Amino acid sequence: MEKVGAFDMPRVKKFDEKELNCKFLLVTPFNCAMTEIEPESKICHFYIDDYQFERVWAEPQTYMEILKRFNAVIGPDFSMYSNLPKPQQIYNNWRNKVLMAQFQAQGIKLIPNIQWADKDSFSYCFDGIEPGGVVAICSTGCQRGSSKERFLEGYIKMLEVIRPSKIICIGKLPRELDENERILQINSFMEVKRQLWAEEEQNLDQKKQKEK
Repeated sequence: MEKVGAFDMPRVKKFDEKELNCKFLLVTPFNCAMTEIEPESKICHFYIDDYQFERVWAEPQTYMEILKRFNAVIGPDFSMYSNLPKPQQIYNNWRNKVLMAQFQAQGIKLIPNIQWADKDSFSYCFDGIEPGGVVAICSTGCQRGSSKERFLEGYIKMLEVIRPSKIICIGKLPRELDENERILQINSFMEVKRQLWAEEEQNLDQKKQKEK
């Protein structure tokens, strides 16, 4: 495994925009990957609680064939919360890249997941990611206050260092990024579920009104 930078981050190859051929850009969280009935039309992601995919770190080979079924896989996302100790932030960022490099070596169509904590993390968090390709980010929990400021700072730094051709954003976009043509915004799994639940409730109300 080739290593890059002062923190020996594994090298992760870029994902070519031509490979992004999901028909509707639908996503499935890893904790639902085993039961997904149409993985070939979906992108699998790890924007879920760490404990739900810690098993992939412990036994990555067990899940390779499952992930290969998907149209593409966004790299793991072990947390880099700004209130975590710095060594843990670095360790989690390293773990994500180790798994991403392993996935690529096994033939999985891997979209690099880009994450950061605060400005201190800029010294290593982008290391190893080959510039110029499609990348993925998650905006969950980054809509207000200092979390939003850190998200936008990291986003700007990512553009400078990685120069992505497209950016898949899982979750709502901060309004500052609404008109960015490079961003492909996809609702998170729970956002889609909430929308379906709201539609079902509305349809039920309409049915009740007609029966009166």
